[in-house]
Amino acid sequence: MTRKMSVVLENKLEELSVLTQMLQVFLRPYQMPSGALYALELSLEEILVNIVSYAYDDEESHDILFKVEVDEDMIAMKFVDGGQPFNPLAKENTDTQNPLMERGVGGLGINFVRQMRDMMEYQRKDDKNILRIWFQRNTETA
Repeated sequence: MTRKMSVVLENKLEELSVLTQMLQVFLRPYQMPSGALYALELSLEEILVNIVSYAYDDEESHDILFKVEVDEDMIAMKFVDGGQPFNPLAKENTDTQNPLMERGVGGLGINFVRQMRDMMEYQRKDDKNILRIWFQRNTETA
């Protein structure tokens, strides 16, 4: 049986803590391994912060759709926003070899998400960014 949760939130960083709490409550019945839960929460944080911080050029309020589905094996998160096109799969890996002082700013969060997820898909449709990320439910990730 698939269980679903869908939330529309504003492009404000304050929404992150509320959404994280909602996700924790939604996933509580599944008694997931701590590593898998950590991967989900960190991915949620990284993607949402990127959308809020970089997707829009104005200070207006914009809706972000977040969906999560759980079935027997997988947890799928979906983010939909109307911001600037951004494909995290096309972004080159951030420099992790050089010392921190010699690296450019940003990009590590996308690398973390790429390493923790099982599958990831991006598409641009109807002027919307649609990002889907899948995680194995019972895998200890971290």
